[in-house]
Amino acid sequence: MQITTYSDTETRIYEFLDSTPVGVLSSVTPDNDPYGAAIYFGIDKKFIVSVLTKSDTRKYDNLTHNRHVMLTVFDAITQTTVQLTGEAKEITDSSKINEIAQMNMKASMKTSDGGIPAISKIEAGAFVAFEIKPVLVRMAVYERPDAGGYDDLFESITKFELKDF
Repeated sequence: MQITTYSDTETRIYEFLDSTPVGVLSSVTPDNDPYGAAIYFGIDKKFIVSVLTKSDTRKYDNLTHNRHVMLTVFDAITQTTVQLTGEAKEITDSSKINEIAQMNMKASMKTSDGGIPAISKIEAGAFVAFEIKPVLVRMAVYERPDAGGYDDLFESITKFELKDF
């Protein structure tokens, strides 16, 4: 078993993303227009983000047209935001898709009164999963008491490589 060792910054960012499973996934339409969708997501120890959608949605069309995405996650109480920039890859393994669907359900149960994830409520084809491998992850905690320069606001992880993805 491989043990992952994080820096303090990586630990703070990972714990924030793991505990805040709702964000906005920004993608690009085939006409090169920006598009954002609120989603539930999961994250693994390598910072790979998993999302669920359906095959007849604009999100699916966008992700298959242009793999470049950004996930933005915000917590209003702590005034913390994380921006994760990366590339999406469709998952075809049915057991992995089921695992991501279960994660989606847990996230919905944790964060909403409705229980069932929004994607489950629309008729738009079969469930499809994507993994997003980051190239850059930035976190800003605006509740910090001292005002400072813009450059000091962000903590970043930039060591990601996209090979073998």
